[in-house]
Amino acid sequence: MLLHLNRSRYALVLLSTCFLFQTLINPIFADTQRNGTNPRQKMRRTPQGHSVPVRKNSRGPVKPPTQEREGGEFEADIEARDRWFWFERAYPFDSIPEDARRRAWEARPRTRFSPQVTQQWVPIGPKPTFSGFYSNWGETSGRINVLAISPENSQIVLVGGATGGVWRSADGGRQFTPVTDDQIDLAVNTIVFSPSNPSIVYAGMGDKPGRRYLGSGVLKSTDAGQTWKRVSNTTLPAPGQMARIVVDPANPDRVYAAQYTYTRPTDSVSVASGFYLSTDGGVNWRKTLNGLPFDLDRDPANSQTLFLSLARVDGVQGASPGLYKSTDGGETWANVYRSPYTSMYNMQLAIAPSNTRRMYLLTGGFTGQSNDYRLETSNDGGQSWTPRNLTGLIDTGQFSYNNYLMVEPTNPDVLFAGTRDIFKSLDAGKTWENLTRNFDLQGGYDPNRFGATSHPDQHSFAFDPKNPNRILVGNDGGLSLSENSGKTFVSLNQTLTLTMFVSLAAHPTNAGIVYGGTQDNGTQRRQGSAGIWQEFASGDGGNCVIDPVDPTKVYTTYVYTSVYRFGSNGDRFERTIGTSSVFGEPSDSPRVAFYPPFTGNGVNSNLYFGTWRLFISTDQGNTWNVPGGNLDLTKGVSQTTGTDVLNAIGVSRSNPSVIFTGSVQGRVMATNDAGRNWRDVTPGLPNRTIRSLVIHPTKPETVYMTVSGFGTGHVFRTTDSGGTWNDISGNLPNIPTNTLLLDPANENTIYVGTDIGVFRSITGGVTWETFNQGLPPVLVSALVARKDGSILAATYGRGAYELKTIETDDIAPAVNVITPNGGEDLPAASQTTVKWTSTDNVAVVSQNLDLSTDGGSSFTPLAGGLAGNVQEFSINLPIVKETTPARIRVSALDAAGNRGSDTSDGDFMITASSVKDTTPPTVRVLAPNGGEKLKVGSTVQLTWQSSDDVQLARHDIALSTDGGATYPFIVAAGLPGTAQSFAYVVPTFSGKTKAVRIRVMATDAAGNSTSDASDGNFKIK
Repeated sequence: MLLHLNRSRYALVLLSTCFLFQTLINPIFADTQRNGTNPRQKMRRTPQGHSVPVRKNSRGPVKPPTQEREGGEFEADIEARDRWFWFERAYPFDSIPEDARRRAWEARPRTRFSPQVTQQWVPIGPKPTFSGFYSNWGETSGRINVLAISPENSQIVLVGGATGGVWRSADGGRQFTPVTDDQIDLAVNTIVFSPSNPSIVYAGMGDKPGRRYLGSGVLKSTDAGQTWKRVSNTTLPAPGQMARIVVDPANPDRVYAAQYTYTRPTDSVSVASGFYLSTDGGVNWRKTLNGLPFDLDRDPANSQTLFLSLARVDGVQGASPGLYKSTDGGETWANVYRSPYTSMYNMQLAIAPSNTRRMYLLTGGFTGQSNDYRLETSNDGGQSWTPRNLTGLIDTGQFSYNNYLMVEPTNPDVLFAGTRDIFKSLDAGKTWENLTRNFDLQGGYDPNRFGATSHPDQHSFAFDPKNPNRILVGNDGGLSLSENSGKTFVSLNQTLTLTMFVSLAAHPTNAGIVYGGTQDNGTQRRQGSAGIWQEFASGDGGNCVIDPVDPTKVYTTYVYTSVYRFGSNGDRFERTIGTSSVFGEPSDSPRVAFYPPFTGNGVNSNLYFGTWRLFISTDQGNTWNVPGGNLDLTKGVSQTTGTDVLNAIGVSRSNPSVIFTGSVQGRVMATNDAGRNWRDVTPGLPNRTIRSLVIHPTKPETVYMTVSGFGTGHVFRTTDSGGTWNDISGNLPNIPTNTLLLDPANENTIYVGTDIGVFRSITGGVTWETFNQGLPPVLVSALVARKDGSILAATYGRGAYELKTIETDDIAPAVNVITPNGGEDLPAASQTTVKWTSTDNVAVVSQNLDLSTDGGSSFTPLAGGLAGNVQEFSINLPIVKETTPARIRVSALDAAGNRGSDTSDGDFMITASSVKDTTPPTVRVLAPNGGEKLKVGSTVQLTWQSSDDVQLARHDIALSTDGGATYPFIVAAGLPGTAQSFAYVVPTFSGKTKAVRIRVMATDAAGNSTSDASDGNFKIK
């Protein structure tokens, strides 16, 4: 059955939940629609402490009036967001050309850099984000689709971002580094280590659901995830969305894959895929079952037994959706569970490792018009099943989008189910406890009142193979860790940069302030030079505008018609200034883009908002007028082309009466009298979605435009107010072009942001060069310039970047370990001084120390982030039960990112100690210690003194707002034993914060702990 996009439904029509899920799977992406239910209104406090209504399924700071559509961020907007993303790139066709991103990347023009200096994109965060519900979620990042822990070394953790690539940690998740930035594939949906050889890892690409355009096959690593290459050839269709990969436990070259959909090469239409197997390490693939698979797993006790859940089976007469079993390694399949649903929208499988006869299915769907969610249990390896209805037991919102089921490795009765929250059962699914508590069972959403412990919308879950009570979870807010089987969670997002930016705005006078709207992590603000950002308006963040007259005012948008005004640089919510009723639209089906065009003119406080008409406010959004009346600025509504809406607005700085608009279906209109009269200037332009309109700062007759889609030029310019257009795409690759920026210092220099990065022309568009130095091949959604000329870029999956000029440096630091260098005998638990030298042609900026106890095969961190001029450092050797050979490694990083390292020439011996350590550490909080006043958004240095008779292992910091009675707010967890300070960005707290105290807990290598708190209260204001 063909899967295609139905253009005629681009209008944001609300359909019933039943039809939404039917369209989701049959066909999958045939224009899934929004859920139009209206739950009762609820109240909550914003991050600034304001009482405002909230919508169900929404994390927006405010809710429009009661007649406004509810449904918000979650269940409804997932499908609408997917449609928004896909439609722009497919229009005017129903599909995207096969392997379009990869072909564009391979065809890109090469960059010519100066041999002495170069301009490079430098990441500026968020790293991390102080979330809108910081006391509940801690620091957040962008969406993580998948995570995997090495079965051999649980310190090695891999996570896959929705559009941010694979990241690797070698210290259990405390610090991460991106490892696939040299690949065009950055959308990751499954990662798996080979059980028999954990150095071999496979990653299946393609975000879920719908954005398979971003993934094109299977990547493979042979060094435990440090480096990657694409291995799959054309026998595995691409681009596609990989649901799951499984590796044979005895043969790392035998790989199984469940591919959900792929793009058919004959006509570029998306179709259902099926089950594939490879016997040569992922290079060649063979399909043995056609259909629409959700999940794939193997029997832990029999490597030849596989289970595959499918929403549909194609090419087999009479085959039913359900669970299929293979006993010959995927060659043949038999149905072992027939789905009871006429339309199934998910089925997740879990097999108990401690009792492989015990199996569970978490599934849902429709029987006629009846909606059902159930847990099926088998005690005989899948031969028979017992159902249990889950209605009223777990939250089933977004069941088709984020859904997993896991069995605790040592107890077959302990289950974890991920939906919007994480649920745990101790009795094989009879009763459930909500661990993360963002939602109640009626779908009400209130993280503060419910006591949420982690960000909602769960996508991935992994047990530590050495400790089943230690679990990692990935969700729309990044990565969290629980060390007590889900009772509490701490954030591990401090080094991840995965934010999916939709927009960016730079403060006109304060270079430290930048705003950006993000997918599912609100509108955020960067303040200062650090990589830390703060979410001040929650939910999906769209376009935002800074008032040039009063830059302390910032205007933000949610999806569709929701517009808000904030004062005090986002710290003070003022009012809702946009709703469907304000813009004359019906609440159920407003004719407006998912992320509507919204802009200012950079001169006065005028605001411009587009539906199918242009609205202008001259009083900071208090009132709006439509100078063009009911004139439709789009192609209108048609049976053949569907419903058109505005997608881009350009306003002249030198003459704000000159305005251009562009629509999703490619119509461009222009006015010279501030919108009263319009003329169509579309002739000469391709029929593609208009993505941006930029008017020359001093020449209002000169306008630049970029378009999405494929098969045409992507950058156009007019010098006669739209009378004629010139294609200035030159040698740009065939790729959607999302944004354009004129260099404020030189009008002949033009930058464009595309789906594969940034390109630059220094010849006014005659020729272009790839301009991605320092930037992965990520989708660039916005380019902006500050008044000082500095340039910023927003990406959809890798945060924000700033363009900086740096000296070219490709010489790594030279490092030489002096002692211990081999042959020494050092007592366990003793203090030892490591000495080394490190030099660089420019400058060493940071250094790390690591310890190996296996002859240099693997290392664990001892100290990180040492200053570049440090040449010796005292460490406490670990307590060992028997004499152990060891080596020290020192690595040094220079300003250009080059890293050099050296390891002890030979083993030194750590001699066993018979001393049992029962003495706890000592710790003393130094600052803040009482009486201080800390400002929200400021960076405060927390300091303390701690020591131990043997070895400090870690520090944990918590904060109290009730004078030390309780410490519910995690400031930092798992800081190294050597730490004696921590830079803390003070977040916004709701309620009074006059009785605040800091507590520092120190833990030694033997597990002894002690803590100290501030002597007196301090204040946060």
